[in-house]
Amino acid sequence: MTRPVPPPRYSIADDLRARIITGRLKPDERLPSENKVAAHYRVSTPTLRNALAVLQGEGLIEEIHGKGNFVRRRLHQLTYAGGGHMANDRDVPRAALRVTVRTTKTRARGSLASLLKVPLHSPLTELLCVGYEGESPHTLIRVYVPRDLAPINLQAEVPC
Repeated sequence: MTRPVPPPRYSIADDLRARIITGRLKPDERLPSENKVAAHYRVSTPTLRNALAVLQGEGLIEEIHGKGNFVRRRLHQLTYAGGGHMANDRDVPRAALRVTVRTTKTRARGSLASLLKVPLHSPLTELLCVGYEGESPHTLIRVYVPRDLAPINLQAEVPC
């Protein structure tokens, strides 16, 4: 019994992925035109676009309308477990990234009440998460949770 041959988009995506991971294609580098890349792999433009869609879905490349396809900068990925964090990217020093979470008691007002599908002035817990890379702020996230769904053990400020 012979194994089915995978569609060419996967082998093209595998090759481009390897070129990105090994650094042969650098962050912010523009890929050649779709016609040139399709000709290089000897496939149709729609087949190449399917391969590029695989890499876009993985966050490795991005298409900028009217400019082309570009290699994305590598993002730092953190996994939170048991109140601490662990960097998945081995190249990132663990101490360089940190997140502080502050909680505040508030009430649902305006569009927030309708988005959360709770009555106006319902008690909420706001979690303000600030990520730092070194000493510089890196990310800011606000999360609103109905107070009866928020974990009881949340403190006023919880370093992660």
